[in-house]
Amino acid sequence: MNGNHFYIKGNVVTDKKIEEGMLIEIKEGKIIFVGKQAENYRLNIPCYEAEGWICPGFIDTHIHGLNGHDFMDGTKEGFYRIQDGLPYFGVTSFLSTSRAAPLEDLKTFLLLNKQVAEEKRKGAHLLGVHLEGPWINPKYKGAQRAEYMKAPFQEDTDFIIRLAGDMLRIVTLAPELPKAMKLIQILNEGKVAVSAGHTDATYEEIQEAIGKGLTRMTHCFNAMAPISHRKLAAAFAALDLKALHCEIIADGFHVHPKMIGFLYKMKGADNITLISDCTGTNQLPDGCHRIGGKIINKKDGKVTLLDGRLAGSSLTLNKAVQYIVDRCNITLEEAVQMATYNPAAVCGVADRKGRIALGYDADLVLLSRELEVQNTILAGEFVL
Repeated sequence: MNGNHFYIKGNVVTDKKIEEGMLIEIKEGKIIFVGKQAENYRLNIPCYEAEGWICPGFIDTHIHGLNGHDFMDGTKEGFYRIQDGLPYFGVTSFLSTSRAAPLEDLKTFLLLNKQVAEEKRKGAHLLGVHLEGPWINPKYKGAQRAEYMKAPFQEDTDFIIRLAGDMLRIVTLAPELPKAMKLIQILNEGKVAVSAGHTDATYEEIQEAIGKGLTRMTHCFNAMAPISHRKLAAAFAALDLKALHCEIIADGFHVHPKMIGFLYKMKGADNITLISDCTGTNQLPDGCHRIGGKIINKKDGKVTLLDGRLAGSSLTLNKAVQYIVDRCNITLEEAVQMATYNPAAVCGVADRKGRIALGYDADLVLLSRELEVQNTILAGEFVL
C-alpha cells in the first residue's frame, strides 16, 4: 500500500505503553495524526488494519553487517545491500559500525559513509557511524585483530574525528588506555557519545571516565572483565553506576537471559539499548565461512572463530525484541523502547524517530502477535 496519504488502524506500542484500537494518519512520509479517531477521517483514503502490533521502526546502533555483507568490506554495494535488507527485520535506521583496522581501511569506511548518506537513497536510514576501535584494549579483543588496536594518540584521533565529521555518533574505546581520558573529553565536547568497550578498566577508571564524559557501555558484560566480589571492574560498574547506559546483545549466547533480566532490574528500560552486533552471518547456513576478513564457524545461530571465541552475532533486532519478551520477563512495550526511542536518543534523532507521535517520521514496523515482522514502513512507504 504505497501512497502519500493513508491510515493504519491497530494496537500501537510506543513510549512504554500499549494503546489499543488506535488510528494513525500518514501523509508524505510523516505521522500527521495519532488517536482513537480522526475528525477528518475520510473513507476515500486507504486504510490498513494491523492484526498484531504497530511499533516505531527499530534502530540498530551497533551492526557490522547483514546478509553476507560487511561495512568494512570497502564497497558502496555492501552498504546498499545492508540498507535494503534491514527493513525485512523491522530496522528502519542504523549506525554503520567499524572495527579495529588499518588507518587506510577506516578512511575508506568513513568516506563511504559520507557518500551513501549524501545519496539519500531508499532503504534503512543511515544515521551515522559507530566507531568500535582502534582505541580498544587487546586484552579483551574478542574477535577483533589485536595488531590494529592502539592508544589514542593525537595525530590519529585528529585525522579520524575530522574525517568522520558530523557522521560520528558513538565511539567505543577503552578508558584505561594512555590519553583516553583526554579523548573522552574531546568527544563529549563535540557531542559524540562515548562508550566503554573491549576494556580492562577498573571500577575507579570507569568513574573517572564518567567525569570526563563517558555515558555508555558497549555490548555489556562482553569483552570486559567479569563481575567479581573482590576486584570491581567494568561489568560491575555497568550495573552499579546510574550514569551508564548499556548496550546488550540478546541472543542467548552473549549474555544469559537471567543476567539480562538482572540488568533490566538494576537499570530500567530507559538505560538499556538492544543491539544486534550482527556480523553479516544472519542468513548463512551452519558451517565455516570467510566473512569480514576472517574464518568463522556458525552453528545453531552461534558465531565463533575457529578457536571458539564469539565473533559477533547472527542476531537481528526483531529477534532481540522477541527474545527478551519471551525469555527475560520484560514487557513488550519496554522491549520496544529499548529498540526504538533509546537508540534514537543517542543518535540525536529522538525529535523525529523512535516514537509514534504527531510530526514524527512514518517509520514503522508491524509485528504479529508472535512478534514476527509482517511489514515495515519507511518514510511512509510499505517495504515488504
